[in-house]
Amino acid sequence: MTADTLLPDYADMAVALERAGFDQTPAELHGFALGLLLAGVDDARRIWQQELYSELDPADVLAGECRVLLERLFATVFSADDDIAATFALLLPTDIEVNQRSLVAVRDWCQGFLYGFGLGGEQVDRGLSAESREWLRDVGEIGLLDTEGADNDEEGQSALIEIGEYLRAGVMLVREDLKSGQSTNERE
Repeated sequence: MTADTLLPDYADMAVALERAGFDQTPAELHGFALGLLLAGVDDARRIWQQELYSELDPADVLAGECRVLLERLFATVFSADDDIAATFALLLPTDIEVNQRSLVAVRDWCQGFLYGFGLGGEQVDRGLSAESREWLRDVGEIGLLDTEGADNDEEGQSALIEIGEYLRAGVMLVREDLKSGQSTNERE
């Protein structure tokens, strides 16, 4: 893999987003891009750019640096579609420490994913199994996560890892449901 096909570093991207005046976290934007991809949203790049770049000043150097990272994030997510199982990872802080930052990242990833996926409309929902629908409800619940008072003990760290794996597995499940639905629809 080249540097252009790897997700940006979470911390570097967080700094760039903050310096450019974004309120979103890298996790939320990764979830958004992945939601757009899985839902098969038409003209996803245009929507991505419209949602994120409309307020950016093209002459602002910090905004330009941030835009480069955002484009890399989008390109990485969309280039991984064919081999998503082998390359997919959530864009979250790299330390496995249960603190407000890591919980906010998980919560934000879920919110971003649901937003991007929701742009696919009702036709996407029809291609999902009951298990995928349940996973989406769980993602909605995780998106409401209280980020205050987290315990950074072994149990909390283990739970954070499990949540990350659950989200990852659910993405694969949704992807497979929608891919198999496309195959069925193509045959009809």
